[in-house]
Amino acid sequence: MINKTIIGLFVVGSSFTSFGQSCDKVLFTGRVIDTLQTQSFYNLMLVNRRTGQGVFGQPNGTFSIYVKDGDTISLSVKNYLLIKTVVHADSNCQYKNKYYIERKYSELPEVAIRPLKSLEQIKEERQELALRETRTVTGVDIFQSPITALYQTFSKKEQNKRWIAEQEYHDDQRRIVKELLRNYVAYDIIDLTEEQFDQFISFLNINEDFLKTATEMELITFIQDKYEHFKLTAELQTMDGFKWRSMLDSDKRGAIHELLTMYVTNKAFDLPSSEFDRFIGFMNLDQTFLVNASDADVYNYVRAKYIEYIDFYHIDVRALKSGYSLTDVDNEDWQWDLKHKNKKAATVTLLRLYNTHKVIQLPEEEFDKFIIFLNLKESFMLSATNEELIQFVREKYYNYLSFYKK
Repeated sequence: MINKTIIGLFVVGSSFTSFGQSCDKVLFTGRVIDTLQTQSFYNLMLVNRRTGQGVFGQPNGTFSIYVKDGDTISLSVKNYLLIKTVVHADSNCQYKNKYYIERKYSELPEVAIRPLKSLEQIKEERQELALRETRTVTGVDIFQSPITALYQTFSKKEQNKRWIAEQEYHDDQRRIVKELLRNYVAYDIIDLTEEQFDQFISFLNINEDFLKTATEMELITFIQDKYEHFKLTAELQTMDGFKWRSMLDSDKRGAIHELLTMYVTNKAFDLPSSEFDRFIGFMNLDQTFLVNASDADVYNYVRAKYIEYIDFYHIDVRALKSGYSLTDVDNEDWQWDLKHKNKKAATVTLLRLYNTHKVIQLPEEEFDKFIIFLNLKESFMLSATNEELIQFVREKYYNYLSFYKK
């Protein structure tokens, strides 16, 4: 009987530990497998959709990467269908899985194509990138041959030689960047058509030294960041800014609300309307700036402030969604406590629910202090919609963190 009791306590204790665990980092390991043939996966790449960063797997198809619980990871292998998976941490803060991948099959008209160069080939070309030398008399040689120096300085023929050499050098740069972009498109790192390459390369304005010396991951991170900016800048041109600008003189706050609505509708960034007021206070937009700045300048300012805002309040962008996947059934427990017990018991049950769904992240030992700070009225709990209640608690939660400098 004693042994059974000890075993029971051990099981309960183990369960409690695993349920209470929170993982800052999750070790995601696994392998991709082609069941039809033995294959070496020299181009296996994993891209974290939250951070935009990626790593390469091993030639045998295995991989290992640190991520956060709930991250979406794309597994990409050239000539295979893309796989997307969501990481779910186990009790050891690990996630292991095997993925059976299929080759891409499609019937296409016969065309002449140029195979993609490997990343190693492109790396060699990047490192060898150099301006073709055109002989120029300089330094001490100028005094030894002043006539030649004058001729090279003013001769149109010599100037043309230098100009042609510079153009060839810039063409080589663009060609190498195009090869990189073709690889990145093939592995779903960015989404561009061949026709957009020239415009995007001009937008990149990549430094030649960086192009020659950067690692693969530095290039991927740089180009993907620029790609997101390029995509949003293109979307900005389709937005109609007349409405918010026409409201500026009479209702500045209303105009900024309209501006943010326009950005969110056009998916420039994610922000629920319930966060608008707090974000407007955080931005502290100047009336003169709004009147005189271009649409692009306003957008760049708001976008920069949005990133600061997310970082300052430690907001998980994935959680900035309506409802947090909560249903009426999820709310039944705290509603029952409110009806049959008391408001405090109901509030504790509500906070546990919101902790589980990551509306807030608060240790239970702080619930009593937070409930006082929350000052949640019973009448509001009964009358508010699911979304209104979530946003009220979330707003108070961030105020609580700021007030206690957590």
